[in-house]
Amino acid sequence: MLRKILIINRLGIGDVVVTTPLAKLIKENNQSKVGFVVAAKSADLLVNHSYIDDVFAYSKKDKQKIISEIQQKGYNEAIIIDERFTSTLLAWKANCKLLNKGLEISLGANRLFQRKMRKVKAIEDFSTYIHLLNPELKEYEIAAILGNPDEGRKEYLEEWIKEQKKISEKLVLIVPKSAALNKNWPTAYFSEINSFLNDKGIIPVYIGSKNDIEYIETIKGRKTNAAGLFSLRELPTIAKHAAFAISVCTGPMHIISTAKIPTLVLYGPSDPVRWAPPNAIVLQNKLPCVPCERLDCTQKKGQTCMELITPEQVKKIIIEQGWI
Repeated sequence: MLRKILIINRLGIGDVVVTTPLAKLIKENNQSKVGFVVAAKSADLLVNHSYIDDVFAYSKKDKQKIISEIQQKGYNEAIIIDERFTSTLLAWKANCKLLNKGLEISLGANRLFQRKMRKVKAIEDFSTYIHLLNPELKEYEIAAILGNPDEGRKEYLEEWIKEQKKISEKLVLIVPKSAALNKNWPTAYFSEINSFLNDKGIIPVYIGSKNDIEYIETIKGRKTNAAGLFSLRELPTIAKHAAFAISVCTGPMHIISTAKIPTLVLYGPSDPVRWAPPNAIVLQNKLPCVPCERLDCTQKKGQTCMELITPEQVKKIIIEQGWI
């Protein structure tokens, strides 16, 4: 009998990326259809996906419509990855059997009844939910898998990469901005790194959403501002041609990491033990409050955890790694 299993993770883009191995595990070990409920901003990641049959792009205004669609598609079992109480209610209202329950409630920057974070990679942690379906499964491979680019875009991506390689000694990607302000590195610091790369004949490519275009323009030096130019699932196609990447802790960093290129990630409030990709070199300062895992900053005096990471430290790693 075909099982119809719903995965719910309405958190950030990076959270969805590291949940995708679970979809593959479900498909490979069960006769099933797999649906995935994500926040609308993350839905593109799962389009044309090899292991996901239906994508439900969640927004508050469309909540009842999504519940109806889940019912119409016949999904009747649910795994609540984001551990939110509202996600549990969503699955219950869609008449799904709850294979687990989430109780977390967000109040501004604070979270109540939060699931205890384990000192283990999130991608490994989320994959263990396969035991709700297949408790006997002991060994399995874990790798994030995104949806494929549309056929009509593949030629454009290839041509764009060729053009970048003509103007730059190496293709280097930079992801300079997170939605959480306390995860961002000062633009003046990025300007210094940009100048450093320019001196080596590199014109870096800055990645972001359309909303990041103006922010990236404030970074001085020669660069390619590619904010909003690519869909989320097109980024790995670009990344696999890059020599290396520099990023703050944000969703596109997790997407780029699926291309397994060398990546230097600047960490502030997030815990790299849980969230850093396996191929990442992590740079994080040693303030006593780090990692706080907060969405805001309570540091009242002195520099923030991100400001204490210096351009000199970034340059040193790039040189020591032999990336330039």
